[in-house]
Amino acid sequence: MSSAPSNSASGAATPADLSEQPPIVYESSGGARTYRLNRPKALNALNHEMILSLSDKMTAWRESELCKLIIGTGSEKAFCSGGDVKQLVLDTKAGKFTALDFFKDEFQLDWAMSRLGKPYVAVIDGITMGGGAGISLPAPIRIATERTMFAMPETKIGYAPDVGANYYLAQLDGAVGAWLALTGQEVFGRAAYEIGIATHYVPSSSLPDLLLQLSHLPEPTLPQISALIASFAPPPSSANESASSRSNPDGPTPIRGEIRDVLDRIFGLPSVPEIYAALEKAVSDEKLQGATRDWAKAQKVHMDERSPTAMAVALEGYKKAKKSQRLDRTLENDMSMATAFSGPKRPSDDFLTGVTHVLIDKKAKTQPRPSWSLSTPSGPSIEPSEILSSFFSAEAPHAEHVPKLEFHPPSSKMKGHDSTWGQFRRFGLPSEWEIMGMITGERPGSGAFKLKEDELVERVLEDKGDVAGPRQTEVEERVRAILEKRCSKDRDGYLNWN
Repeated sequence: MSSAPSNSASGAATPADLSEQPPIVYESSGGARTYRLNRPKALNALNHEMILSLSDKMTAWRESELCKLIIGTGSEKAFCSGGDVKQLVLDTKAGKFTALDFFKDEFQLDWAMSRLGKPYVAVIDGITMGGGAGISLPAPIRIATERTMFAMPETKIGYAPDVGANYYLAQLDGAVGAWLALTGQEVFGRAAYEIGIATHYVPSSSLPDLLLQLSHLPEPTLPQISALIASFAPPPSSANESASSRSNPDGPTPIRGEIRDVLDRIFGLPSVPEIYAALEKAVSDEKLQGATRDWAKAQKVHMDERSPTAMAVALEGYKKAKKSQRLDRTLENDMSMATAFSGPKRPSDDFLTGVTHVLIDKKAKTQPRPSWSLSTPSGPSIEPSEILSSFFSAEAPHAEHVPKLEFHPPSSKMKGHDSTWGQFRRFGLPSEWEIMGMITGERPGSGAFKLKEDELVERVLEDKGDVAGPRQTEVEERVRAILEKRCSKDRDGYLNWN
């Protein structure tokens, strides 16, 4: 293992110099500290050296009184495409379980990124997947651009979402998080902002000026940072009604209207066999719009190609995160799951099969479906009880090999939900959970009195800091759309959550 990279000044690298560049460049400007992932040929995939380097640097920045703001960036094509797992699988096949130390250090870094104790902004400009989600989703402020492509694609390689991602996916509306975890669907541009992965959406051309202005803030606070970033945001284009996609990233999310309703109904089911069967029915349901049936068909195709075992593990990991509402528990579950896929006494070899097929033999384009241990997403071996006992139980054969995670700094709450639960979308567009809490009085500070629609809109705008701000219209429209979908009014006009 080579030593951690030292600080490096930014600047354009010539081709001859590129191989000599450190995998991470650290920069200081005033009170701002920036890490820039710098493995462009590998799409900034995290290797063990980078994980250890980031861990050391985050500790130093957390403890430094001179550091007032932390910013994470990547290169033009990628923020971070995930963990560099190819060598881990080659080692596992050779009987060397290097993956366990890798995952342990990675998950401990993901925890540390959530406990920096000062404002943290992640610029998810470009490809952001897997391990890239692990270091960006903990940021209270996450900036997407038209180049953003977000995914948790692990089921495609016979694995399941880890890095604590389920803790954040569980805070998305409805069953959107479960859908992302199971199918590994890619989310482009503005859609990443609209569904809640990102808190802000700005043109990539604005980033240099935006980051410069951020670095000049003397004592930055999260509301101040959010307002500054929002001032760079373009208004949604009413002329662009086509759904967001790789070729049309500025369009609105396709997860809306009837598609969203069907997604919640299907991906809210308790098991993979039930989800798959419901998709099959939706494909031929003439009561649904054509676009919805096409969407259901596309999800079925994705599930046909993914590992049935991995999808079942992904669903149980998501459900456990949603129930515990704790990042530390989620990461501990991830460590158990990762050991079950890559350590001794494995209940499944699908991770080895998937990585070999996709990343080593590179057969994915000609043969989309590897030879998984199960031919279809059905059967007793992927029922929830079996998955829980095989992948997450302390009594499972692999459990004796699960590394114990060390969380530094330790959690401030040992019981109940994590102190950061419910804050994931604090500076983004309003979530259904936020609106529900304000209406029912369950959200702290929401008050005991019932609200009318205009009163609620005003309160949300104040809470988001967007009163008369550049996102005022957008936030207001989101609130009214949620109310129309989820609420009713009594005869005096007061809101009730349905």
